[in-house]
Amino acid sequence: MRTVVLGVLVALLLTPFAAAVRADSPAATKRVVRSWSARLNAYDNAGAARLFARPAVFEQGGTALRLRDYLDIALWHSLLPCAGRIASITVRGDRATAVFVLANGRGRRCGAAGQKAAAVFRIRNGKILSWTQIPVPAPKGPTA
Repeated sequence: MRTVVLGVLVALLLTPFAAAVRADSPAATKRVVRSWSARLNAYDNAGAARLFARPAVFEQGGTALRLRDYLDIALWHSLLPCAGRIASITVRGDRATAVFVLANGRGRRCGAAGQKAAAVFRIRNGKILSWTQIPVPAPKGPTA
């Protein structure tokens, strides 16, 4: 009986530590977003797809898709019309908000080149769980 109680106590004590070890650091979260952007810009749709957990959720323009396999995730990426350069990434918990300056790219003709777009990436254990397009956040700092 003591062995069982001791085992339960050890498990309870180690659970928060184990969860903390698995949590992604802000730097690791930013690396995932940068890798996604680089693969998208290179028209490496299969490589971009492998950065996602399965199933993954994609939200854009009021529509949400839950994609269950890498082929569908790669197809979704192939339909994005723009490449882009990362202007900023802000991380809060498991969410990274990235702002991009849109551009034409290999295999992509962008009708909004030069404009900004933003997306929130939810990332856990190095995998993207969801991608949500959002309005570009207002710049922070003093306004004139």
